Amino acid sequence: MSLRRLKTLVAVADHGSITAAAEVLFLSVPAVSAHITDLEADYRCELLDRRRKPARLNEAGRSLALRAREIIQQYDRLHEAVLDQPDISGVLTLGASVTVLTNVIPPALQTLMRTHPRLQIQMQYARPGTLLEQLSHGEIDAAVIGQPRGYVSNVKWTKFAREPILVIAPPHARGKTDETLLREFPYIRYGKQFWVSHEIEEHLTRRRIALRPSMVVESREAIEVMVRHGLGVSIVPQSDPTIARFYGLRIVPLGKPPMMRDVGLAERISGPKERLIAALFETLKTTARQGRAQRATSRTKTSAGKN
Repeated sequence: MSLRRLKTLVAVADHGSITAAAEVLFLSVPAVSAHITDLEADYRCELLDRRRKPARLNEAGRSLALRAREIIQQYDRLHEAVLDQPDISGVLTLGASVTVLTNVIPPALQTLMRTHPRLQIQMQYARPGTLLEQLSHGEIDAAVIGQPRGYVSNVKWTKFAREPILVIAPPHARGKTDETLLREFPYIRYGKQFWVSHEIEEHLTRRRIALRPSMVVESREAIEVMVRHGLGVSIVPQSDPTIARFYGLRIVPLGKPPMMRDVGLAERISGPKERLIAALFETLKTTARQGRAQRATSRTKTSAGKN
């Protein structure tokens, strides 16, 4: 019996079929089938109901997958089993939404890995709903996302930062306020798969701001390029303000007081890598706080220079 085969079995249990598990594990379908066949030989029983199309785990397969998950979690805890060691080691699989704090995550990981050089990070970017699903299935260890829009079983989310929501407009825009900018140009919005797009729509509805929708774009970077070329105006989380400034975009907070969104770290409740995730959380929180302080200092200097 190998740990790799057990991980394959758990993937089949989580995703419902050999084909789906193969896609997640980046293996061929025959390779996944071979892992299951080897486990059946080891335990001398069938683990799949092959009468169904596609084949699915039978009762014995589901029971073994449940035990296999426990074994995998115990194996993961071995990285944290050495007591009184200031250094942290192991592999941490971290997910992040493409809309969230792109100016915080890289320096935070740099600090974390400099402090704990034996730590390895595997990054995955996806939509927040996908990340929560991966987290609940144990495919990733933690995820940096906005506050979930509802209860998620076996997952906890802890806030470590807030970021403003901004209206961005072409450099030649004449409007002075968020509302005048939004009425001046066609509207480019985020895809509805991103939670922040729902929060933005709710805000606009409350203020009864009528827009002229022109296109839907899935990437913040792509939105900024479209806005730079005068194709429209958009509303985005701050994430990385240096990009918008590089393009010379007009930037105005959405609302008075400015609309904010909470950003936090999601993890499984009683997950196997609590020590690693706790270190990551503290580093993210510290990095976000330092970033806020630096921006406040920069604004103060800019204001003093104008006076």
